[in-house]
Amino acid sequence: MARQRSIFRERASAMAVALVMAGSASGQQPAGPAHDLVIENGRVIDPESGFDAVANVGITGGRVVRVSAEPLAGRERIDATGLVVAPGFIDLHVHGWDPLAQDLRIQDGVTTALELEVGAFPVQAFYARLEGRSRGNFGASVGHLGLRVKLKTGWDQTCTGEGCVDEHELLRHSERWGASALDATELTTALDLFRAGLAEGGLGLGLAHEYLPGTNRVEVYEFTKAAAAAGVPVFVHVRQVHHAGPGGPFEMVQEMLADAAVTGAPLHLCHVTSKGLNDTALILDAVAQAQAHGLDVTTEAYPYTAGSTAIGSALFNEGWQQRFGANYGDVEWVATGERLSEESFRRYRSEQPAGAVLLHVIPEAALAIALRHPAVMIASDGMEYVDGKAHPRSAGTYARVLGHFAREEQALSLADALRKMTILPARRLDHVPAMRRKGRLREGMDADLAIFDPATVIDRATYSEPARPSAGILHVLVNGVPVVRDGVLQADRYPGKAIRR
Repeated sequence: MARQRSIFRERASAMAVALVMAGSASGQQPAGPAHDLVIENGRVIDPESGFDAVANVGITGGRVVRVSAEPLAGRERIDATGLVVAPGFIDLHVHGWDPLAQDLRIQDGVTTALELEVGAFPVQAFYARLEGRSRGNFGASVGHLGLRVKLKTGWDQTCTGEGCVDEHELLRHSERWGASALDATELTTALDLFRAGLAEGGLGLGLAHEYLPGTNRVEVYEFTKAAAAAGVPVFVHVRQVHHAGPGGPFEMVQEMLADAAVTGAPLHLCHVTSKGLNDTALILDAVAQAQAHGLDVTTEAYPYTAGSTAIGSALFNEGWQQRFGANYGDVEWVATGERLSEESFRRYRSEQPAGAVLLHVIPEAALAIALRHPAVMIASDGMEYVDGKAHPRSAGTYARVLGHFAREEQALSLADALRKMTILPARRLDHVPAMRRKGRLREGMDADLAIFDPATVIDRATYSEPARPSAGILHVLVNGVPVVRDGVLQADRYPGKAIRR
């Protein structure tokens, strides 16, 4: 059956090529009114319908209004001969909103970037910060961490300008907002803050309770129940594991599966490989079983074997070596590339708690299993750049999957890779009307498009040079506006729109 579908797609593509060539050979002129922009002769792939053929795409008013083998009239044209024309990539897991992170992300084909794991609080401050200043579309969940900060300290986690607490200061006081349980009154207030964040447009619940060791199981259950009542997903970074050996990471996932099952909340497990480690296959089996039994559970991974976080976070509380099966030499200080010792680890954690580190602990086998698994989406967990430094996933996640894993390693097909980057994340947010027009390439959908050369697309960012843009992604459109044209980032173009619930 799979071979029959492949043959059908090849024949459909060949027929479309023949139609386009016949029209050109006969001197046929484009008919109908001129579109704002026409993308000509590209291999158009719509991961939702399975359409895969050479065609022309007409764009007007920021929407795709025509997909046709016939020539189309347009005031502006892009020749996509030999290129793939796909829906723009949707990244559900982004933390970097600085200008460099935005520029590199758009050059990696990401047209919609969402802060859903940690989330934001106050939510409106997040949207106000990016309105009119975003290369791509943007949105956030209601951040459980941020509302806990607000409740316990009065500070705003999402904050810019004079009077804002910086990240180093925030982490120095993490005991105040993250180490203790909420009493009954505080929990009621926290749930009210969550609902208020949803009213401001928050896309769901961002629950990252590994960073909040004082968050007990009652609090997690009550927040999951509140998300279910509101009809929004829970995007979760599961709590701290007890040990990295068999069953340790799985135990933490079971808490969330149980809460989702009894409340009915949609559940999205963030970065399955960095939390699953050697239990990744077991966790993915549980996700598949949950889906087979009607639970709305999804997950994601990034294509690297190192994670990244702040050195002063609760992930590195006492016992972290046992939890990760790691030692000091597995930790890399992003700013310099140095591998740490006990002395340098303790010094950086004390003096620069918000400083980023890489943690080289994800097994190659876990990554290979995750990328091949049909339930796993691609999401970058992209970080903010400081002095041009960050994890390379912030710049190269999508080109790395397309170029290294799909083309070179053949770990998955091009169609499967695109499905994991477009329609699957779009469906994860199907409760948001704006997302029903994204991740798809057909008439009536938003003109968020990534146009790339399948023979040359590749990531160029590395651990030592993390700010190198991806190659082979030649054109990127956001709401019909070319933000990357002929491989060149277009200055002063910020067509991204807010995605609100």
